[in-house]
Amino acid sequence: MRRLIPWLLLVMSAPTLCAPVIFDNDMAIDDWAALLYLLHHPNADIKAITVASSGESRCQPGLSNTASLLDLVPNTASDIAFSCGDSEPLDGYAVFPEPWRVDSDTLSGVPLKPSSRTPSAMHAADLIHHTLMQQTESTVLIATGPLTNIAQWIERYPADIHKVERLVIMGGNLDVKGNIIVPGFTDGHPNTQAEWNIFVDPMSADLVFASDLNIELVGLDVTNSVRVTSKVAADFKRQVSTPAAQFWDDVLDKNDWFIESGEYYFWDTLAALIAMYPELCQGDFKQLKVRYELTQEPYLNTSDLTMSGTRWDGKPRQHLNAQSAGVLVPVKTGSMIKVCRTTDANYVFENFRQTLNGQTPKSLSH
Repeated sequence: MRRLIPWLLLVMSAPTLCAPVIFDNDMAIDDWAALLYLLHHPNADIKAITVASSGESRCQPGLSNTASLLDLVPNTASDIAFSCGDSEPLDGYAVFPEPWRVDSDTLSGVPLKPSSRTPSAMHAADLIHHTLMQQTESTVLIATGPLTNIAQWIERYPADIHKVERLVIMGGNLDVKGNIIVPGFTDGHPNTQAEWNIFVDPMSADLVFASDLNIELVGLDVTNSVRVTSKVAADFKRQVSTPAAQFWDDVLDKNDWFIESGEYYFWDTLAALIAMYPELCQGDFKQLKVRYELTQEPYLNTSDLTMSGTRWDGKPRQHLNAQSAGVLVPVKTGSMIKVCRTTDANYVFENFRQTLNGQTPKSLSH
């Protein structure tokens, strides 16, 4: 049974000092911000970084970019391990649009110096296990891409769960519309309900949601309140005093079109802040399942038919119904998940600006 009472006490308290952190992400635009934020935050002790290469960034570019981002922050430990996992979801053939993957692989065209850091040869799931075994304190696990690595870690090392204090997930949605349809990229897509991270690998999400982990779900219900507007960008650009902040300033310039489209939100970055400040997640508890029905008629526009015909477990890969894949369904049984509903958007952006610029962020007051 999930450790519900200690968790309730935890989410009402201040962040744990120097909490060990494992950051699982897919190295997309808001992951860069989230990683740099965590590297600068005094309460985050990053022990490992795993790339969900079933998501927006592919494995090798994701690893190279991770290394270069680590180098942006002075005094970052040289022994932070990083690796990637499988490039395909547990089942199905779903992928992010190719232009988004190219943008992720190339850091939006913002150049960074190549790093001499060497990635771990371990599979991401094994690196998560190895890292947890080295910790004497409970670890905060942050997952901001498809949950492929997390699901495989749970399947391989179920006894590790007790070593994770919280799993903060960016993904999903309940009472707001989905974000699969993006004008100019996925017009006409049949799925109007799901969120991208869960849509790409719904089987992994369902496995994770059914686990005994203490999960906080940072979905569209709350991330819709942290849209990156022109004003948000301008406010950030007024105070740039570190290499990481300068990189992010350049990213904002490259993505002015994205900001103007009204489609860019602080998805993964909000998850990183909530990992540090649990009280930024105000919500309720739900028991949830994730839909992934089989079909003989795949939606090819978000399918990659070059994927292996065999899944990670040796079974045949199958097509999933694109219309319903990734939709969250409340149920009456299963583990309780905290669903974040509201946050303090002004504080989120202010805290991010201060932290990335090496300043001590103001306290969160209510």
